[in-house]
Amino acid sequence: MLKHFNTQPEPQILCDVCSEAVSNPICPSCLTNEIEAWATLYPDLIKNLIPRLRQYLNQADDRIVFEATLCLKCNETRGIVCPYCFTEFVFNELKRMKVNKIILKEFLEFFNFDFDHNGYSNEEKLGVI
Repeated sequence: MLKHFNTQPEPQILCDVCSEAVSNPICPSCLTNEIEAWATLYPDLIKNLIPRLRQYLNQADDRIVFEATLCLKCNETRGIVCPYCFTEFVFNELKRMKVNKIILKEFLEFFNFDFDHNGYSNEEKLGVI
């Protein structure tokens, strides 16, 4: 005999930037902490990049009105921007700061959420970095 289960669909939280479902729920705050740990190897980078990321986080937190995705790492509901869009923002900030290409490649090695390789990591294939 088949039992009927309550099959309420889970809410799909959409990224505030790309409007795609946040399917990899790691919040920008946790990613910033990881980026900050990585950037300790580069004192000038940490001095210039981390304040920009903190400002971005403050603006993102101000936009959390109703719901956000539950972060797998910190267990807070702060994921309104998908990891791809956030790391793309960081990658673009690094380029604006004119960091060394080695640092850009290293960033992509550690924090690449461009799984289809058709976004920001495509620059590596094109020889830009």
